[in-house]
Amino acid sequence: MTEGSPRVSESIQEVSQLVWGPSIRPELFARWSQGFIFSEEEKTALLQTSGGPCAVIAPVQAVLLKNLISKFQYSQIREVDSATVDQQLAATLTELLCQCKRPAPASPHTGNKPSSPPPHTPAPDNSPLLRDHGPFQLACLEDPLPPTPPNSNPPDPDQPHTSTPSAKDYSLFHASVRLRQFDSGHSLQSHLETHLHRYKAQYGVLLFLYSVILTKGVSAVREEMGDLGESLIEVTQGHGGQGLINLLITGRASPYVWDGTKDVGGLSLVGVVRRPIVGFLTRLEHLRYVQVGWYLKNPTNPVWVMGSETHLSVVFSWCQRLVTPESEVERAKQVFGWYDTEGNRFIQAEYLKPILATLDLCTDDDYVQFMLSELDPDRMGVILYHRFVEAFSNSDQSYSPPDTFILYHYNGLESSCPQNKVQYAEGRVTLQESHVGFTSAQCEVLGCLATKWPNIDIQWSTFTPSLN
Repeated sequence: MTEGSPRVSESIQEVSQLVWGPSIRPELFARWSQGFIFSEEEKTALLQTSGGPCAVIAPVQAVLLKNLISKFQYSQIREVDSATVDQQLAATLTELLCQCKRPAPASPHTGNKPSSPPPHTPAPDNSPLLRDHGPFQLACLEDPLPPTPPNSNPPDPDQPHTSTPSAKDYSLFHASVRLRQFDSGHSLQSHLETHLHRYKAQYGVLLFLYSVILTKGVSAVREEMGDLGESLIEVTQGHGGQGLINLLITGRASPYVWDGTKDVGGLSLVGVVRRPIVGFLTRLEHLRYVQVGWYLKNPTNPVWVMGSETHLSVVFSWCQRLVTPESEVERAKQVFGWYDTEGNRFIQAEYLKPILATLDLCTDDDYVQFMLSELDPDRMGVILYHRFVEAFSNSDQSYSPPDTFILYHYNGLESSCPQNKVQYAEGRVTLQESHVGFTSAQCEVLGCLATKWPNIDIQWSTFTPSLN
């Protein structure tokens, strides 16, 4: 059912303020007014016409590739027909909308004292039980927008040409948006498959972004962002913020990239609380500006969104062994971190019992006392990190990625690709025994990859990709 009531107009206005802030710069709106367009040279690679919308396009591309990897070999995706690609795109958009409907785990901390860490949440999948959880709000344009009125803003010669004169007329766009509600993921995907051309056309990226926010709820997104004065799109340069990226990758709009909750100056700041379907690598972590959470480093599939200061791209591989399985020791480290809020590498001994409960281990008083005698033999009332980790270490769970593997890089900006043609760059990775120095030309790409593989060396067989 399509809605066009005043209530819908009010909802769109709330979404607009959350996305753009109190006012919209016409040139930024024009840059975001593109659809989901595929490259002619690479049938499964989405194009980005100008700077900004990579915050939506790159996560969509990553999940699309994740789905393709589960069905095809690399050589096959270059031969897949356009109808199959469109079907996979519709399934990807549906999956991301369904992810936003999943209830977030409870915050692992209350104030400065951890009391109820979140239960372990399995990675999302495409099972009907998850995908059928509605309702879903889908933003759409029922008809093409009319030409720009005579009193609209004049064209900006510095911005790319758009196919419709009304590209910058955001007032007309917001007045024309309608909502359709779906009670199941199945009906939502069926509608997207039938009407995908509307999202491949102009404004398709914005329509999908608005659908994500409306499906999750404006108030829920604001609460997860924490800072009510922030917008999802940076108001000066038009780049998507970390909250927007996290919303699409994890289903939660937190602006932070650490695991769980951290105490910062008395404030409990929630980061990543569930393992995402794709990972996130950033050069800023390699430069030690930010800390990326363990969940983000270990997604459920070998696909990662890569970020520099201004642009997002995607790196992926068909080698499933690149995905580190979740071991008991890694899970124990994760839970320990929820209680070591200040990073002191120790916790109070009184937290051992709730930690054991979170790890689904025995919590009988006798067993807890036995563990305390092992972890705190001097009865100091604290448990040191290295003792805690040693108690959960198991040599049978050792894991290492292959020494060599093939990696592919995607950048959707035509201007950043050779001959302005968006194609996947192929490189052979070798994991060295010691640290590998980076040249200036390689620094950005290898800096991101070093987030996951510190001793990485890579030889690109086609062309050297760019993160810009």
